[in-house]
Amino acid sequence: MTPKIKKLLIRIFSLLIVIILILIAINTKKNLDTKSNQIEFLEKNLNKKKSQIKNVHEKLISNNISLEDIVFSDGINFFPKSNQDIEFNSSQYVLSEFSSDDIVFAKHPSASSSAYIEIYNDNLLLVTATGQIAYTNINDLLSDKIKMISIKSNIKDIINYPEFYTSSPYGIKDILIDENEIYISFIKEASVECYNTSILVGTIDYNKINFSEFFSDGECIEKSDVFFKKSKYDKLVPHQAGGRMVAIDNQILLTVGEYRKRVLAQNQTSYFGKIISIDKTSKNYKIISKGHRNPQGLYFYKNINKLFSTEHGPNGGDEINVINFVKTDKTPNYGWPISSYGDHYYQEKNDVRLELSPLNKSHKKNGFIEPIKYFVPSVGISQIVRVPKKFTNSNNLQFIVGTMGTAKKMKEGMLSLYFFEYDNSNNKIINEKLVPIKSRVRDIMYLSKHNSVIMFLETNSTIGILKQKN
Repeated sequence: MTPKIKKLLIRIFSLLIVIILILIAINTKKNLDTKSNQIEFLEKNLNKKKSQIKNVHEKLISNNISLEDIVFSDGINFFPKSNQDIEFNSSQYVLSEFSSDDIVFAKHPSASSSAYIEIYNDNLLLVTATGQIAYTNINDLLSDKIKMISIKSNIKDIINYPEFYTSSPYGIKDILIDENEIYISFIKEASVECYNTSILVGTIDYNKINFSEFFSDGECIEKSDVFFKKSKYDKLVPHQAGGRMVAIDNQILLTVGEYRKRVLAQNQTSYFGKIISIDKTSKNYKIISKGHRNPQGLYFYKNINKLFSTEHGPNGGDEINVINFVKTDKTPNYGWPISSYGDHYYQEKNDVRLELSPLNKSHKKNGFIEPIKYFVPSVGISQIVRVPKKFTNSNNLQFIVGTMGTAKKMKEGMLSLYFFEYDNSNNKIINEKLVPIKSRVRDIMYLSKHNSVIMFLETNSTIGILKQKN
């Protein structure tokens, strides 16, 4: 961090302290009738300070500097927060959490920050939802604190609409490392206020990663789309962008949400509401499955040639789906928005949305594939990962799924880890348990070297490490 930036940062925080003190004084205005002249002076001074902060903020933006740039220049520090004991199938685990104040922006109102994690060789990489990148050696995860080193990139030269770099629904949706390449899915402003889910790619370099566009479809959804005028509850929802990725041979699989333009999920000519496979060489894509609302988790298990996806339902109806990864002339269809075990938000009698989105309470009866699990009420389902026998002490296939949710509207299963065992022969769940951990699980992965599960928990900007208890 240069002295000029440090001085600028100190100035910002000093002005904020002044504003807080002034606001406290103004708040007592009713009890200071005899000091009206003093209050008038404070109000004028407050407006002056606000103007000064605005000028400083504009100066930062004009120099292509954000608050995260300033903080991240010295890396990210995570400090011990808490430990929790967890049990499943008579196995004992401990969840150790390390929290940080260095990640500034969140992509959901109930989160302190949002970020995604991946492993490359012996390093854990973290990418925030606004594109800041940092890493640490995985052996440091066993230390008393975690220090992550920042990596520069050219993301700001490629993505240049302002909502991306603030606490808004727009941002990065996942990261994937395949060989020595890092892929980043994100919400792209393809044209003015018209958005889609796209991918950047860059070669890993710890000094600086230079990204270029790997995939972007010509289709995008406008904020002002006439579809959203049919119902007073409909509007473009960037939270429903999907964005999860996995690599299979020479393919990158990508989930694409429907941004709440529901009808696109059944439209074979649209890539919205689908899981697609993108050829790494030609960049052409094909549809793997359709009828999806907002797939937030994706895991491919090569041994059984099956793809597991998790999906946000509407008001209820989160799903876990299994896709047989075999060649077929017919695209597997998971029903949205014709079938769902949830309901429209704020649904009314004679709701106009029911005409095209009836949300029938059966998939199979309407010609669609049933989920192997659905949650009513919703749990805010997120990423899914398989864990091996040495982690679970079980001969069955076992998975862990993260859930999210809001502290204000807590429902059973939210802010939890969902453990389940999968019967491959009968395509069903045979054992399951929801374990509350009091935090939104944004990303989750298994680390073989340490036989542990690593998570980014966004309620308190936390890295969580789940290990077997000694």
